[in-house]
Amino acid sequence: MATPLLSHPRTSGPAASAAPRARVLPIPRAIAWGFLALSAAAQAQQAPAASWTPLANQAPAASVGTMLLLTDGSVFALSGDDSQSWFKLTPDAHGSYVNGTWSALASMSIPRLYFTSDVLQDGRVWVLGGEYTGPYLDANWGSSAEIYDPVRDAWSHAASYPNETGGCFPVTFTSDVQLTSGSRRITGIYSTDRFLPGWTITGTGIPAGATILSVDSATQVTMSAKATSAGASSAVVFAGTPLSCFGDDPSSLLSKRRILAGNLLDNSTYLYSIDSNSWTQAATKVYQDSSDEEGWSVMSGGLILTYDLDPSIATGAGYAELYNPVANSWSGISPADGTAKGDLPLLSSAALGYELGPVVRLQDGRALVIGANQHTALYNQATNTWSAGPDTVGTLHNPFGSIGHPPFGADDAPAALMPNGHVLFAADAGPNLVTGNGATAAGSAIITHLPTTAGLQVYWSVAQADGNSDVIPYGTYITSVDSPHQIHISANAAVSSAGVALALGGVFSNPTQLFDYDPRAGRISPVHPALADPNLATDPAFISRMLVLPSGEVLFNDGAGSQLYVYTPAGSAASAYWPVIDRVAYTEEGEFTLTGTRLNGPSDASAYGDDVQSNENYPIVRLSNSSGLVFYCRSHDWTATGVDNVLESVRFTLNPATVPGNYQLTVSAGGISSAPVPLTVTAAEIRGDR
Repeated sequence: MATPLLSHPRTSGPAASAAPRARVLPIPRAIAWGFLALSAAAQAQQAPAASWTPLANQAPAASVGTMLLLTDGSVFALSGDDSQSWFKLTPDAHGSYVNGTWSALASMSIPRLYFTSDVLQDGRVWVLGGEYTGPYLDANWGSSAEIYDPVRDAWSHAASYPNETGGCFPVTFTSDVQLTSGSRRITGIYSTDRFLPGWTITGTGIPAGATILSVDSATQVTMSAKATSAGASSAVVFAGTPLSCFGDDPSSLLSKRRILAGNLLDNSTYLYSIDSNSWTQAATKVYQDSSDEEGWSVMSGGLILTYDLDPSIATGAGYAELYNPVANSWSGISPADGTAKGDLPLLSSAALGYELGPVVRLQDGRALVIGANQHTALYNQATNTWSAGPDTVGTLHNPFGSIGHPPFGADDAPAALMPNGHVLFAADAGPNLVTGNGATAAGSAIITHLPTTAGLQVYWSVAQADGNSDVIPYGTYITSVDSPHQIHISANAAVSSAGVALALGGVFSNPTQLFDYDPRAGRISPVHPALADPNLATDPAFISRMLVLPSGEVLFNDGAGSQLYVYTPAGSAASAYWPVIDRVAYTEEGEFTLTGTRLNGPSDASAYGDDVQSNENYPIVRLSNSSGLVFYCRSHDWTATGVDNVLESVRFTLNPATVPGNYQLTVSAGGISSAPVPLTVTAAEIRGDR
């Protein structure tokens, strides 16, 4: 789970044509590999040094949340202002995201914060749940779903997550409403989804003891008493126990147009059918562990890897398992019970809120699990063996000293597998809980006589070590570090104390720092060059986001401002991981079918965990001409959803700006691009002639 932090609330398309209806462009293997060799040599000579570049145009919102890659190469970004509006970042005519432009898109039916999302094979986007939903972003672990159609720029409702046996847990929903004096009807509710008769209602104009008698529509209920006032009533509260909840659990797109989704309350999982818009129960996980806080990663064979937090923290030994979508079964892969070899470290704790970082499949087929407690783990699927990875160590200093070798953790944080095989990820100072006694004076916001203030940071939480608030109010944080033994805090102490035991910092503590994992060297080091983003010093990692662009760059969003950045990594992808194009065929209705291998890339590429999901293991097609103009096409209906080197196909429609002429066609997945192949586009194909 996550909790609010300052202004950031927290805790069908047709199948690919079997045979072309018209012109086919075959790409013989010898020619394809010739392109690879030439391009490899060119990339080796032109490999850029790593660099950060701010976007020329800031986002049209004060902050940005979840980012997804649409299949036309544009970036689908959620506004952090209202968690409901979406925007699109479109690269410029030369394919530059740095110089790209923003445009407004349709909004979701309700605000959602920390939810799961999947780009479907038909190019639409499916979203489910939300730890916080509705206009007040109540902590209600929503279960509703909807689908975005980028062609129509419109959202439509999808089937909600199934009901839980025995229901969920009590929640409250807050909404502005319309009342009529003397009437039992309440209208204008933002959503009655999951409301049930018997729920309590409180607020201005609502008689004491009122309950819901009936749920009449998506915006209206009838209550047990008559309203005492007319007109708008703000912040009316509906409270009860819903039958369904999903919140911020993970999901994963599977073959046969299905989605696997976890469960917030227990170890069951469910399958959503995109075609029938319905749910069925899937296999139950091996261990007694809900999917809350987990990140899932697609592995070889389409298997889904997860690290199980509940049994790991309960026993002090790491547990993990794999889901097999063909057999519809979960199986343990844990050294602790003999279902795997090696050593699987503990990667989180109760003190760190049971949080966990991203799970990333590497180019060599291993998986990297980034812990909240500075530790990492590596899983070798080929040998079913776990091993401890390198620890994450950052820097913590202030004018009065430093904390030596401070552990940094991914207590909810993004990661990106870059084309060069390295993993870029964010982590923060969450593992650095500092304890010690300090002196307080009633009515004063100063704490003195601390053992040391070395390394303490503004915005770190300040709490009593015993969990009480009789001296320090809940929600207090550091506002300044004044001297080697004194700090200012955001609230006055309630009583004087010569030595109250304090806990400073802890989970979700700034600063955020960016790291690079080198799988060959087995080393984690600070990213060089460092990003000159002032927000990183004052914000935790969980609000930041990453997305791998088709250009091979990484789009970084700090979650606190409208300025986004592009990271250009050093080096490039080895040719062994490049997609290979076998043929391109014009089919009909202005569409083409591209056939080849490695079209989905070796990894999900972008990872976070349960709060954000932005998998990118699908093909993106672009055309470029001799004038340097780039035309991203809209890809859809790719035939494989895994990360394996298999023969597959994808359909694509031309960019509306395409004109007849000669082009170089490239397909990319997770930022790794194929060698270009020539394609001549005719006027008849642009018109969509058969």
